Amino acid sequence: MEKKIEAYRQGDVVLMKINELPKGLKEKDNVLALGEATGHSHKLIDGKTFIGENNQQYVLLEQETELIHDEHAQQTIPKGVYQVNIKREVNLLNEVRQVMD
Repeated sequence: MEKKIEAYRQGDVVLMKINELPKGLKEKDNVLALGEATGHSHKLIDGKTFIGENNQQYVLLEQETELIHDEHAQQTIPKGVYQVNIKREVNLLNEVRQVMD
């Protein structure tokens, strides 16, 4: 039987549910991504956000909360532990960069 992946997407931000937080994380603010052109942010209303190796972000939600952004529909994120993934793109020079909305 296939394992179901639980994920929530808002624009270029994807929260993927994981079993537990990795060790050695540092707590940070709840802004998951900033827009390059507009300055709008993807931000969690509640919960704790952490950063680890290679600037990988993780979220601990002890209760359901909202992921907000000025240009995207608000997302309700259930209680749980999540890894934050930001979509990436490759330009014509083969440089990898974060997608900015």
